[in-house]
Amino acid sequence: MSHKPEAANPTQTDQTELTLVLDQGSHASRLALFSPTGELLQIDSQAIRSHTQGQFIEQDADEILQSLQQLLHGLPPQLLQRISHGGLCTQRSTLVAWDRHSGKALSPAISWRDQRGQAQVEQLRQQGNQTQIHQLSGLPLSPHYAASKIHWLLEHNQPVQQALQSQTLCIAPLASYLLFHLLQQAPCVIDHSNAQRTQLMDIQTLDWSPQLLELFQIPADVLPELRPMLADYGRLRQADIPLYAVCGDQNALPAAYPPLTPDDCLVNVGTGAFVLSPQPEKPPALRLLRSLCYSDTEQVRFLSEGTVNGAGAALDWLSQQLPQASMYQQLPLWLAEVSEPPLFINTVAGLGSPWWCDAGEAAFIAADTMSDSQKYVALIESIVFLISHNLQQLMQPPQRILISGGLSQLDGLCQKLSDLNQASVLRFAQSEASARGCASLANQFASRNSSQWQHLTVQQPFTPQQNHALTRRYAHFVGELRKRCRND
Repeated sequence: MSHKPEAANPTQTDQTELTLVLDQGSHASRLALFSPTGELLQIDSQAIRSHTQGQFIEQDADEILQSLQQLLHGLPPQLLQRISHGGLCTQRSTLVAWDRHSGKALSPAISWRDQRGQAQVEQLRQQGNQTQIHQLSGLPLSPHYAASKIHWLLEHNQPVQQALQSQTLCIAPLASYLLFHLLQQAPCVIDHSNAQRTQLMDIQTLDWSPQLLELFQIPADVLPELRPMLADYGRLRQADIPLYAVCGDQNALPAAYPPLTPDDCLVNVGTGAFVLSPQPEKPPALRLLRSLCYSDTEQVRFLSEGTVNGAGAALDWLSQQLPQASMYQQLPLWLAEVSEPPLFINTVAGLGSPWWCDAGEAAFIAADTMSDSQKYVALIESIVFLISHNLQQLMQPPQRILISGGLSQLDGLCQKLSDLNQASVLRFAQSEASARGCASLANQFASRNSSQWQHLTVQQPFTPQQNHALTRRYAHFVGELRKRCRND
């Protein structure tokens, strides 16, 4: 699939240097081109399949790699000549094991949503290690991060065990596997932002933590070399383009916008939903994440982050239970028409922040006589509720919510988020915020004039209205989760 904005066709613009971004997400790989002013000129994509069996959620590592290679191959020579540098952003916490000598993948790409490491996580929690792990890594103890899944591979995957014995094993976030194959130098490296999501990096030293490695029973020599998000990673094999930025997709978001103030927060609603804010969380809970959003050789910056696992993933789940023709086209109409939906306890892919608990299977409450459209609206509301509960963990409620991602195109979702939080919600004309942020980071390393980058244009602001029925449903929703969470 290809999308090329008519007003910004790269073959019709002046002969300026372009920035290339490879953006690898849960559902698709994308190649985006940006002008020196930050204008999205072209974006091409290839769909990526997922395979789910119980707690196991996997993708084909080679399919992901080949999708990016094919996108690069599709660039015409005259366009390649105009690309001066690039960046790579990827889904976070997804990991791959491979052989450092042959480059062969020894495991599937294990999704960030996969929970096969739950047994080790429970063991560490019973041993009382969760506070130490959170303080060292900046992340609450959870099977969604890579550490427990790396341990699982070392215990259960025979090719991984054989490579460990022969000292050719590398287990790392997906970005590291892609860099190994895409770059001429075939390095075993990873950036700080993706490394943090393994739950094995010390956020103070920005190095692999001996204490965390010992707790998760992982040898240090299977991990890649750490580098800042902004660095000279080498040159692409196919295009001979230098890669200057590597980061997690959500970590790139702040660079797509003007600097955040304490009154602002970013919300990205894709497969999962993510909340990023410069505010600290309310003490003493330690329920949110401390997420690395920038690093070079001189400085590092962090933000508070909240995570919702079941956003687009929950919509996919419901579409399998209640198939609807043209579901995405009907959602806006349903959101406008349905005023009293049931409650949906959204535990799809497990509860993220600030709950971090097992609340049982996803289920509707009082939905026996409800229509399918009402259930779909209930699911959208559950995403709003989970985002809002994360926002309420911050020291001060935000006055402006900057929203991006595929589901941000739903007016009903944006208005409910505005009403429930009594904050303005700003949706921007360009939805590719992760790719744009990665391009901005690459430009910063290349020492280009960042002032050339134009601010994103607000497509539509949503102003808060009083919605007492929505507030009551939210209170009911939070109460239900509190009853179901064993550890809350």
